[in-house]
Amino acid sequence: MEASRNTHSSKFFGTDGITVRFGGLTALKDVSIGVGENEIRGLIGPNGAGKTTFFNVVTSYIPADSGDIFFQGESISHFKPNEIAERGIIRTFQRRGILPDLTALENVMTGCHRLMGDVRLWDICFRSKRYKLEEAEAIRRAKEALESVGILDIAEKGAEDLAFGQQTLVEIARSLVSNPKLLLLDEPAAGLSPSEREHLMGVLRMIASERGISLIIADHVMEFVMEICDNLTVLNFGEVLAEGSPTHIRQHKGVLEAYLGGGG
Repeated sequence: MEASRNTHSSKFFGTDGITVRFGGLTALKDVSIGVGENEIRGLIGPNGAGKTTFFNVVTSYIPADSGDIFFQGESISHFKPNEIAERGIIRTFQRRGILPDLTALENVMTGCHRLMGDVRLWDICFRSKRYKLEEAEAIRRAKEALESVGILDIAEKGAEDLAFGQQTLVEIARSLVSNPKLLLLDEPAAGLSPSEREHLMGVLRMIASERGISLIIADHVMEFVMEICDNLTVLNFGEVLAEGSPTHIRQHKGVLEAYLGGGG
């Protein structure tokens, strides 16, 4: 175990022995995962396997009962959610967090809030020069992010009128404006058509290769994660069942039996 801990703590991002209990239920048990720079890591398993709980622990929405989390050589286990975000770890949610009364552009601009630390309430109320400069920068960043995910043409469209696939891309664009180093994507391919998934794969590969952002993708769409991910971690009832390349996971007997329909 100690060798495993040293390996994971030396990674760009790593967890060592994360355990989470809810009353008598163990949601995660001794989960250790290491992710390298620019890596696209898949996190798979059925409903209740612990994928969203893992994301919640990493982003400090819930505490771990034991274990540690490392990011760029630093333990972040006891950081608050805003401190996790300030370090560059950003997540999306299964239920798209789109604000329906705003445009696509305005939704993406909300991701700039943590970069606007010098703006005060007075600046906002009286639209000071400082606020106008920050607003212009937020608009620039938001448009750049929308363009990078291929939907700049819908910038002024009301969010409530967006197709589900467009909402997914808006949420990813909103994540990008805050200059993340690690993105945790919860079910990004869910509900998308084959063509939308293909476009999303291109966007995520660009994020990793051109922007240098590491990704952890939790998803049920097997063909999606198998094609896009460098490596996969399989959770089974809160424990790591298998870990490795898509080729290795496809051939893993336990995974085939439990998740991929490979027989009894």
